[in-house]
Amino acid sequence: MPPLAPYWPFPCSCGVGGVVSQPALRHIFGRFWRAIAADRVEDVLQTPGPSSAGRYHRPGEPALYITPESDWATISIGRYLLADGIERVVVPLELDRAQVFDQRDPSACAMLGIDPAQSQVRWNDELDAGREPPSWCASDAARAAGAQGIIDVSRGIEGGWHVCLFEWNVVGAPQVWVVGDPKPCVYWPARDRWPAPAGWTLPQHLNRR
Repeated sequence: MPPLAPYWPFPCSCGVGGVVSQPALRHIFGRFWRAIAADRVEDVLQTPGPSSAGRYHRPGEPALYITPESDWATISIGRYLLADGIERVVVPLELDRAQVFDQRDPSACAMLGIDPAQSQVRWNDELDAGREPPSWCASDAARAAGAQGIIDVSRGIEGGWHVCLFEWNVVGAPQVWVVGDPKPCVYWPARDRWPAPAGWTLPQHLNRR
């Protein structure tokens, strides 16, 4: 797993209670993985399409979702992997250095008015219901504070986490590159290697067959 460097203060212009706050950002670097459809491997570092939306990006916003364990990348897309049957792979990446907002830090969240529990709400269900996903508020605040990405607490892996980069492979941004061959996403072996949080379940139609 890539190491997590110590926090460091990163100035921003947000304020809480009339006092200018400087939320600490986390330095991350090292090996990460991204899951992607097997027929789109060449697009693994591309920005989303103009109509694409995700947990931490509005349509048209740049976002690169990566995770520090190959199994975590597979587990994170388990609902899609088991439901649509599309062949997916995980691709090994190297990240040189990024300054990201860590939602696991209560003090930093308080500085920006972020409620990390709201980021756990299923963003696609909110969109389907015609509502704005509350996780967008977290990414909006992190982007405005100058973060290059945001750490997402895994909903399905005990102690797991993922990263959404807001910028990469442009001047002044983190650099990310492919460092190996893709390997197949195989859900159940990955799931069995990592415990799920208490109370976590898959929808009944996706249970192991």
